[in-house]
Amino acid sequence: MKTVLAFILIVFLTSCRKEEKYPVEPVLTFKAVDFYGKNSFYLITTFTDGDGDIGLSDADTLPPFDKNSHFYHNYFCNYQQLINGNWTPVNFNIPYYYRIPILTPKQRNKNIKGDIKVDVQNFLSFTTNGVADTFRVEVSVADRALHESNKIISDYFIISK
Repeated sequence: MKTVLAFILIVFLTSCRKEEKYPVEPVLTFKAVDFYGKNSFYLITTFTDGDGDIGLSDADTLPPFDKNSHFYHNYFCNYQQLINGNWTPVNFNIPYYYRIPILTPKQRNKNIKGDIKVDVQNFLSFTTNGVADTFRVEVSVADRALHESNKIISDYFIISK
């Protein structure tokens, strides 16, 4: 009897739990810049998405996800450097844009929340002027429905030369 009562109580408590509801547009928050070398670090952001359509597969190569499209990538990092008290864009030889793999959950509730951890290696080797040592990054993401998230700006960080 106690086992049945415990089971009914567990089912009752879990069935009454309210599902999280997020907007269908992805929402980002800055979490951290974690250094693991002199000029290599992990950029970590937290995301939510109400319909779980974040991510692209390797097969997503037709418009609007073709190589010539803005949406070929879905995670955008635009770095800025502090020069003479002003934040200015860093001009890179290659952009820091990424393709997040598909994250859509299998269950009925498609609301998702998690962290995105990007490995940025040899950061200073890609900067073009080498003048600044203080940086920050503006990050945004786009989902498969082409909803673009808010733009967030990281805390500033210092990279020694």
